[in-house]
Amino acid sequence: MKKVTLFISEDSKASDKVKAFLDKNDVTYELKNVTKNKTYLKELQEIKIFGTPTLFIDGKKIEGIQENKILYELGLANHSSEDAFSFENVFRDE
Repeated sequence: MKKVTLFISEDSKASDKVKAFLDKNDVTYELKNVTKNKTYLKELQEIKIFGTPTLFIDGKKIEGIQENKILYELGLANHSSEDAFSFENVFRDE
């Protein structure tokens, strides 16, 4: 089983979404709330991470809401695709 650790902040919709996504997929994880426990905040800052949610799967860092990447790293998907915004066709001529 892979070791999964999720760092979250209170009142963060993004943190809530990643937590709900893990729960929906029956992923067992360690939850570290940086708002309630400043030791967790320092733990992140020491490795130059300054935002939440941040997820570690067997030591591999995934920042923000990247559902496809999370599924891939957990072995629940066959390929990893970026969940980032695409600028494709944004600047196309009308």
